[in-house]
Amino acid sequence: MEFPSHGANYKSLYERFRIPMPEEVYDLSENVNAFGFPPRIKEAWPDLLHHIAAYPHPEAEPFRTLLAAKLNVAKEQVLIGNGAAELLTFFAGRFSNRQAIIVHPTFSEYRSTLEAQGAKMIELMAEEIATYKLPLEQIKEHMKDAACLYLCNPNNPTGSLIPKETIEELLIHGEKVECELLVDEAFMDWTDESESVIPLVEQYPRLTVMRSMTKMYGIAGIRLGYLVGRKELVEELQRRLPHWHVNGLAIKIGQLCLEDETFRNESIERHQKIKRNLEHYLLERNCKMTDSVTNFLCFQLQEQEKTRDFYFYCLKKGVVLRHTENFRGMDGRWLRIGMKGEDAMKKFQQVMDEWYGK
Repeated sequence: MEFPSHGANYKSLYERFRIPMPEEVYDLSENVNAFGFPPRIKEAWPDLLHHIAAYPHPEAEPFRTLLAAKLNVAKEQVLIGNGAAELLTFFAGRFSNRQAIIVHPTFSEYRSTLEAQGAKMIELMAEEIATYKLPLEQIKEHMKDAACLYLCNPNNPTGSLIPKETIEELLIHGEKVECELLVDEAFMDWTDESESVIPLVEQYPRLTVMRSMTKMYGIAGIRLGYLVGRKELVEELQRRLPHWHVNGLAIKIGQLCLEDETFRNESIERHQKIKRNLEHYLLERNCKMTDSVTNFLCFQLQEQEKTRDFYFYCLKKGVVLRHTENFRGMDGRWLRIGMKGEDAMKKFQQVMDEWYGK
């Protein structure tokens, strides 16, 4: 039985498993902002239409300059991409026939983009899933032979946070053994940003930080991401990328998102309330959970052997969770759930109660 490698696109999921799709489906498998995009995007939409007819700025201005100012870095250290996925692909192209380290469970795109570029994988395992505790000494040992270490912080799929001091310890070691670090902070803007390593980019030239605008701002269809790194790396990747690779609408919408700090703060507060309620519900049913700081978490049934049965039961009832069949170390024994609106969360709890016969 082949499970998809990503969440979302639930219609194809029902087709793949030949399960009749209920009239009403709640997709909890993806982790984009439950409340959509900032209202100001809809308000500005008529004024955005003229960007369709014009060629976009080749360096994504003025979004790039505004973002650099917000991050307190030089704009020459920022590269905008057609989603973080595009930047991951081109970043991985630097490691053809070289070794890269990934620590499972983690985002599947690291391995797939690296393998597509001919990189050789060093695959390690977190010491503890729920907190995503890194095997530091093992990582350091392998960094001597690796070109780059990939870290996801907060981790996807667990939502757990790696302390900044731990990453800085690895950065210091990386300088000694000439191993780069890529830190993917796609979900860092769901936190207070205190553990972000963007402020360390100037100090550690082998550090690159990847970010996504998709998750917080609900603009998955627009495709917008960026990386922060040393100027020479940004210039190198810029030369490889296609001209006009970020569209004009994305540039302007990114600018509107950056300016709307109220939307971000309110989103964090609303999602945290939903997550606290869900955590309380799951604890009452003796579920184990990951130590998540994001808008999603992973949970484990008390009867782990029944995880797959529960997953398909939910599908048939119109609730789509994210399986973990393709996350090494989780191996289908956990399920990931994104925080969504009140109706969706009530539906999930109703289905779980039915499963347990309550």
